Amino acid sequence: MHIRSLLEEKERAALSLACLVMAGIWAWALWPRPPALSVTFLNVGQGDAAVVRTPSGRTAVIDCGPGPTQAGGFDAGARVVVPFLRREGVNRIDALILTHPHEDHVGGAMSVVRNFQIDSVLDSGIAHPTGCYGELLGQIEARAIPYRRVRRGQAIDFHDGVRMEVLNPPPGAAAADGESALNNSSVVLRITYGDVSFLMAGDAEKQAELDMLSACRELSAQVLKVGHHGSSKATSLEWLAAVRPQFAVISVGWRNPFGHPGSDTLKRLEEAGAEVYRTDRNGGITITTDGRRIAVRTSRN
Repeated sequence: MHIRSLLEEKERAALSLACLVMAGIWAWALWPRPPALSVTFLNVGQGDAAVVRTPSGRTAVIDCGPGPTQAGGFDAGARVVVPFLRREGVNRIDALILTHPHEDHVGGAMSVVRNFQIDSVLDSGIAHPTGCYGELLGQIEARAIPYRRVRRGQAIDFHDGVRMEVLNPPPGAAAADGESALNNSSVVLRITYGDVSFLMAGDAEKQAELDMLSACRELSAQVLKVGHHGSSKATSLEWLAAVRPQFAVISVGWRNPFGHPGSDTLKRLEEAGAEVYRTDRNGGITITTDGRRIAVRTSRN
């Protein structure tokens, strides 16, 4: 009888423990999480594409990678950006931001424009003879999507704690003569949520960096999207000293013909103490923050 009583007590204790564990699991699952900002750098090969999701569910897309008219015919918009947005449950894009009209940044945008409702398109407005860029502008006009040229000093407020500040191009930018000049006219954004900032450098090179260093009051950011795919023409020592990134993301194609990222750029990032992620090696890179803490996750998009 005594043994039976002990066994019953053990069973009751085990059941109580199991109930406590289950209650803890349910409490953890149902406990409200702090709202988060996430930025996903998509693996689009030799090009740029990033998706920003704000705490209230707003979506911004910054560049869309190469399109079908580039060598190889790979449409990053149709093959990578659109499927990713669908998986994320996105059916409307609040802002499509085109940093500059080079094919490896805007080529995939046509597929995105055709597949989603877009509230606004933001662009440097610097003309370029890229055929796909002209077609894209025509499609934006045909769909009556609001279009706005942006310059330093303007900002996008998502009214949920996330703010995008435009750092480049400067107010007087009107034209670009040559490829480097076009790169230096890239739309550069500083995205801030709480105590955490992302600096999205487009293809800005050292000339644009120097201009921003002299004109912008605040450049610091925990996360730096490295300019021009890690080219040796960008990411100067002075720039890194001002930004002070903890994490650096390089959007770059595997064994690309340009030699990106440059070994000297990688060395400067290492000396600056930045933890480097690369789309050619890590795949898609999602960085999430609650405004204080930062988490990094990699995937195959």
